[in-house]
Amino acid sequence: MKKLLLIIFLIAPLSFSQLLMEENFNYGTSDNPDITALTSNWIRHSGAQGPAYVAAGLTYAGYPASGIGGALSFTNGSSGVNDGDVHRRFTDSITTAQNIYAFFMVRLASARATADYCFHLGPYTIGTIFRGRVFFRNFGSGYVVGLSKSTETRTEDSSVVFNFNQTYLFALKYIFNPAAADDDQVVLYVYENGFPLTEPGTPILTIGPIGTGVGSDPVNIGSFAVRQGTNSPTGLVDGIRVGTDWTSTIPVELTSFTASVSGNNVLLKWNTASEINNAGFDIERRTTNSDWKKVGFVSGAGTTTEKLSYSFSDRNLGNGKYQYRLKQVDFNGTFEYSNIVEVDVVSPAKFELEQNYPNPFNPSTSISFTIPQSGNVKISVYNLLGQEVTTLVNEYREAGTYNIEFNAVNLNSGVYLYKLESNGLTLTKKMTLLK
Repeated sequence: MKKLLLIIFLIAPLSFSQLLMEENFNYGTSDNPDITALTSNWIRHSGAQGPAYVAAGLTYAGYPASGIGGALSFTNGSSGVNDGDVHRRFTDSITTAQNIYAFFMVRLASARATADYCFHLGPYTIGTIFRGRVFFRNFGSGYVVGLSKSTETRTEDSSVVFNFNQTYLFALKYIFNPAAADDDQVVLYVYENGFPLTEPGTPILTIGPIGTGVGSDPVNIGSFAVRQGTNSPTGLVDGIRVGTDWTSTIPVELTSFTASVSGNNVLLKWNTASEINNAGFDIERRTTNSDWKKVGFVSGAGTTTEKLSYSFSDRNLGNGKYQYRLKQVDFNGTFEYSNIVEVDVVSPAKFELEQNYPNPFNPSTSISFTIPQSGNVKISVYNLLGQEVTTLVNEYREAGTYNIEFNAVNLNSGVYLYKLESNGLTLTKKMTLLK
């Protein structure tokens, strides 16, 4: 007898957010002196070698990219040795007026007395047009941060002194407007703990439109770069996420999506690690000969970094193969689909009552039964005089296989009968209670 047909598909963590770039440096367990020799994701646009890939990454509590894979190590550039500047392109270049947010974890080991930059944005074909340059300068026991929009000298240093060998979360905002020259703006936030789920109002540094003399604004923004200059600091960068709004960098992160079958019912379960602006999930189903159809909706949690679990039951299905997907919908109407899971629904063919297990028992035992058609189900226990001593089930059940527990702690030792009744059919078996 087929008691339970269970088909489960597990998927790797995926994100519902449409990020422009996501880099966790998850390339292996061994260090590599040049990231461009390890992966084609990074392109060297100047110099000879580096920065280097290291297998040990950074962690920052509450940040979705924390603790994944390795990191990128940068140091002071030396011509012909480790002076390589590298960049990674976005999935799409930005050519229309909008904000661009680049989040990344940074941990410095040292910095020079002369400020130099080691992170910046650039066009899709990067050339020598660098925008949103982030500077670092030694400041006694720690370091300060500087910023520039383009090739002009950095803005004044931040009033905050940061600690060496501590991981910080940087949020670089570039306000892109290609309609006019020299009107772009750049903003920088730095956090040492916590992560605001919406953009705060007070950055540590801001540069407004500067005017002529520093180069016209680029025609697009399409890459993130890491630089090793003569006066660059030494340290690690990890967990780079770039999007067109603050919340796009903290996606609705789906960590699992499974489907199981019992009789004519399918149970879907999924978990999220974080959610931003999540109105909920449309549950969509299709068969071999049908298009996708919405069969339900489960509300989301809005904005949260807590791990959450969801489920949905699709009931009374006919025999056949079914595919399911989730359509995650934001409050603003944007949406994204999950991976697809597939199940095979096979209705039970027989009306069956299994022998209880264990038998004999004391004081609990398990009883399994199968009904091929939906209907009211009654399971009762009788003594050998034909007297009903208890009713275990008396309710409507869908077709399928079930398992129930019977605790006879209040009954005396002896032989008992248990009877299954459903849709005019009856089955009876014996069981023995030994105390």
